[in-house]
Amino acid sequence: MDPGRPVLVNLDGDYGYLEAGYYASLDLEDAGEQVLPTTAEALDAYVVPVALLKAQQCGIAVNGFSIVTDRFPAPPLLAYPINPFSSRGHRLDDQSAIDTRRNGLTYTGKYAVLCQPLPAGCRVDSLRVVLGHVAVPEYEALASALFACFRLPLMRAEVVVTSDAYLLSALGPLPWPSLTPDERAFVDEAGTWLT
Repeated sequence: MDPGRPVLVNLDGDYGYLEAGYYASLDLEDAGEQVLPTTAEALDAYVVPVALLKAQQCGIAVNGFSIVTDRFPAPPLLAYPINPFSSRGHRLDDQSAIDTRRNGLTYTGKYAVLCQPLPAGCRVDSLRVVLGHVAVPEYEALASALFACFRLPLMRAEVVVTSDAYLLSALGPLPWPSLTPDERAFVDEAGTWLT
């Protein structure tokens, strides 16, 4: 980005393709403005396998994964559909859950699914990242790294926490209306905003 020009920050929080936040960034790009995030950055962040590979390139640890259509790994696992119709991930704790969700996740075998086996004794946390910051101090370094890598002003990060690592699982929207009063106050203090 050109340091001599202002950067316009899109605070919609849902930058998914065909969503209002995506089009806000697209309109600003078309007008020649510098904007966070760009439409390319938004697309990279919300396609889970692309996001995980990008995170690895940025030095962010990710949870191990495989891409399948039929043979899911042994549970427990997180499963994220890779298709144009859905993006919501699911935690599958046993074989019965896999059997119940398999057809919906794959659209009866038409699309692939990204599966992430869960390490023994882990937990899955959902982080609310606002301009690279989080309310929980233990996640500050990870939140800063995620913002530097993906440049999404508002994002939700699913993180697999083990005894010795924080492993990125997926990124998702954090819409502006869902921000807490403290998160909105942080945004207000962070810069000059045009409405």
